[in-house]
Amino acid sequence: MESVLTSLVVTGIFMAMAAAVGSRLGRSGKPYGFAKVVIHIILFILVLSGVIASIYKLQLITDAGQYSQMSLYVTLLALLTNVAVGIKMIVVKKTNAKLITTHKVSTAIMALSLIVSIIFAASGM
Repeated sequence: MESVLTSLVVTGIFMAMAAAVGSRLGRSGKPYGFAKVVIHIILFILVLSGVIASIYKLQLITDAGQYSQMSLYVTLLALLTNVAVGIKMIVVKKTNAKLITTHKVSTAIMALSLIVSIIFAASGM
C-alpha cells in the first residue's frame, strides 16, 4: 500500500503544479502562450499517468482499499471532463465563461477526490 500512497502523493504534487500553471494561463488571457499551454498539457499527462498507475497498483493488491479506488475513479472521470473542456477552450477563439467554470469545477472535484484517495490509502481503507 506504501507504493500506492507514494504514487498518489506524487500525482497530487503534479496536479498542484498543473493548477498553478493553469491559473497563470487563465490570467494571461487569449491567445494563450504556446509554452504555458505545452507545460500545462505535459503536467496533465503526468497527472493522468499517476492516476492510472495508482488504479493499477490498487487492483494488484489483494486487500486494496475499496474507497481509495472509488475516489480514484471519480478523479479519472473529472480528469477526462477537464481535458475535454480544456481542448474546447483551446479551440474556441472567444473566452467562454461556462467553459472556464466547468474547467475550474472539474479541477476542484479532481483535487478533492485525489485528496480523499490519499487519505483512504494512508488509512488502509
